[in-house]
Amino acid sequence: MMADYETLILEREIACAPDRLFQVLTDRELRQKWAAPDDESVVLIDVFDCRPGGREETRCGPKEAPEFNTTSLFHVVSPEFLSLTETLVIQGELVSVSLCGHEIMPNGQGSTLRVTLQITSLAGPELFQDYKGGWSAALDNLSRLAASSGHS
Repeated sequence: MMADYETLILEREIACAPDRLFQVLTDRELRQKWAAPDDESVVLIDVFDCRPGGREETRCGPKEAPEFNTTSLFHVVSPEFLSLTETLVIQGELVSVSLCGHEIMPNGQGSTLRVTLQITSLAGPELFQDYKGGWSAALDNLSRLAASSGHS
């Protein structure tokens, strides 16, 4: 089995306080709202234990048939840094393994979020574009949700 490797760094300036951003990143219901990249997709969190040593299990993909499964293990959960490893399985086949780091930094307007994804693809290098597109859209959703005054 051959593997391909890529590191993606995605950054957003978000108009909210760092503690609000941390809440949106680590709240089960809010994660389900922002994690899907578009209106045709869904992220359903079946297991959620956001603490060091905890895990998250999701089903994601098209709303009518969320066929992708992720299992994440949380390693660091702090107001400044969230770190997890994630496996992506499609139809029973391991497709990728990723190390995901979320850095939360205060800035003059609110917060800066830097997400570093270190991805091992077992499905070829074309998977990296899917990661970039999906994560970019999800982070745009997260930015809007975190900047909103309410928790809806």
